Amino acid sequence: MNADSLFHIYFNCDVETKEQTYAFLSEAGCPRAAAGQQKEIIQQLEEREKAGIPLIAEHVLLPHIESEHVEESSILLLSPAEPLRWGETAEDIRLVIAILLRKHEEEAVKQKIARFTRSLADDAFVDELVTTENEADFHQKIRTFQEEL
Repeated sequence: MNADSLFHIYFNCDVETKEQTYAFLSEAGCPRAAAGQQKEIIQQLEEREKAGIPLIAEHVLLPHIESEHVEESSILLLSPAEPLRWGETAEDIRLVIAILLRKHEEEAVKQKIARFTRSLADDAFVDELVTTENEADFHQKIRTFQEEL
């Protein structure tokens, strides 16, 4: 797997709720999966969230799962067209970074994902992603990061 296939960017997505977001992520992250598998992914994301809301910074969510239903590991960056309300506890969500990890993934892929998640500890990097309003600029920020992988 190369870094290009690891990252998938969806800018100005037409999602309005947590349920629509999870459905979008399961379809975008596993496009060849059967509908039943995509529903399993949604259920796993919901189950994972029971441990706590995946809010990692102001305006940013990081839902993530490791699943046998994921065919190819991916990091999906979703920028909603309008800020989301995420249940009763979070609002004004402007960026969803979902990690869908394939069960028994290769160590090299896990390391790339780990490097990316560590980059999310950099408030300036996260703020740049959240505040970027131009799709081309957003893509460029991710491409620049990929080159460092």
